Amino acid sequence: MDTAGAGGRGEWALYLLFCAAAAMAALYAGLYTASGPDWIDAPLAELLLVLPVGLAAGALGYWIVLRRPTAGLLILVALLYTNASEIGVRYYGLPSLLQWLSLATAAGVVIRLFPHGNQPGRRFVFDPLFVPIALYAVVLFASSLEAANVGLADDRFSEIVKSLVAFLVVINLTRSRATLRQVVWALILAGIFLGTISVYQVLTHSLDQDFGGFGRTKIAEIVGESREPRIAGSVGDPNFYAQVLVTLVPLALYRLWDERSIKAKAVAGYALAAITLATVFTYSRGAAIALGLVLLLALLHKRISVKYVLIGLLAFAPLTLFVPQSFEGRLETLTQLAPDPDKVVSAEGEDSSFRHRQILMTIAVRMFEDDPVFGVGAGNYAEHFKEYARRMGMTQRSFEDFGEPQFPHELYLEVAAETGIIGLIAFFSVIIGTMMTLWEAYRSFRNAGDSATANIVVSLALAIAAFFLTSLFLHGAYLRYVWLLISVAAAARQVGRHAVSEQPDE
Repeated sequence: MDTAGAGGRGEWALYLLFCAAAAMAALYAGLYTASGPDWIDAPLAELLLVLPVGLAAGALGYWIVLRRPTAGLLILVALLYTNASEIGVRYYGLPSLLQWLSLATAAGVVIRLFPHGNQPGRRFVFDPLFVPIALYAVVLFASSLEAANVGLADDRFSEIVKSLVAFLVVINLTRSRATLRQVVWALILAGIFLGTISVYQVLTHSLDQDFGGFGRTKIAEIVGESREPRIAGSVGDPNFYAQVLVTLVPLALYRLWDERSIKAKAVAGYALAAITLATVFTYSRGAAIALGLVLLLALLHKRISVKYVLIGLLAFAPLTLFVPQSFEGRLETLTQLAPDPDKVVSAEGEDSSFRHRQILMTIAVRMFEDDPVFGVGAGNYAEHFKEYARRMGMTQRSFEDFGEPQFPHELYLEVAAETGIIGLIAFFSVIIGTMMTLWEAYRSFRNAGDSATANIVVSLALAIAAFFLTSLFLHGAYLRYVWLLISVAAAARQVGRHAVSEQPDE
């Protein structure tokens, strides 16, 4: 890299910034660790020992972001998908590594492009999909002006602004088909990490261990009055954890089909098995429905013959030995969604979570009806919940975890209640824009004769579809995962547009 002139000064400035920020973060972590009952006895020298560690981390960060930016991108993807940064903040009082790496990588992108702006492969990349996401961000910001709880609305706006920064970083660092494939593998490896911990917990009966925050569990309803531990993983909620996992299934499945290396196929096969089993152990019915639909769509797309489908079923048949019987019983409760008029369901047999969710969604509809244009404000469903519950004559017995913040358990009703028709139009423009983006990327690679990368695009489309399918049963607490996948989809389109004359990453 040319380090002369403005570019060189910029690199040195960023290098010093990296080292200073990392050193301060290390000192903060050291002070936090020493702030126990005996903190006053901790020698200052011991605390100052963390400064060299911080300086080393700063130098490493500089090397990653400026010298090996693709490595920085892959680390960013893995950190986001494993939720490692949030766990560090919540469990250990550490600074947000994800925010630091996102901003540092963004700065690295700017500095790399500045002295090379006219060189091929060094130009700033902008994808049209940024526009509808930014417009949705504007809607969220505007909703905060009239929101009862401005802080909740600002949190939603802040979340999407961070996702927009990540969007620009992803599309500007994913410049080749090789890097696109690496990003997909980074997502799969994150799934292997999470899935392995979850499967190990269940098979070894280690549910009392949380594995540093990556193996959390939750006692929750399974069938009727039966309550058992459900795997909640790195996000702390079994249903959202299942949503995070099920989106990775098509990525692993297509790698199993399309990788040429036996070792890569074996890793993809292991990923598929571990992620699927971990999804089962969450007992999420919505994820089970999405999983079945995604697998069906994948089989239809690949036109797999019946013979190979049977071989695949036989290969993965041993996994059924680990499926709990209670999971089968939980899936049977789905029949209550379309009950048989001749079949009477007892109060004990009726699934209370269905009643609970129906109430929550009804309240969302009422909020939308009261303010159909602008809604009650981003993130403000919970703020108005008690008021509407009282108006509808509902009591504590109507709800699970009464007194806790309540959410509509349906993303699209949540968007309607909180941001009205304006928000719905903006949000669905993002979904439609994403599908158009994926279709263009798919056609570009097919026209370039690259069916392998075209199949990566298909797997991304199925991953995003899985997330939005599960969102029929969940609200938008973890939209940052789908924003990441949408960013990768936009990167795929940009790579597809230059599929014939691909430029190297570095």
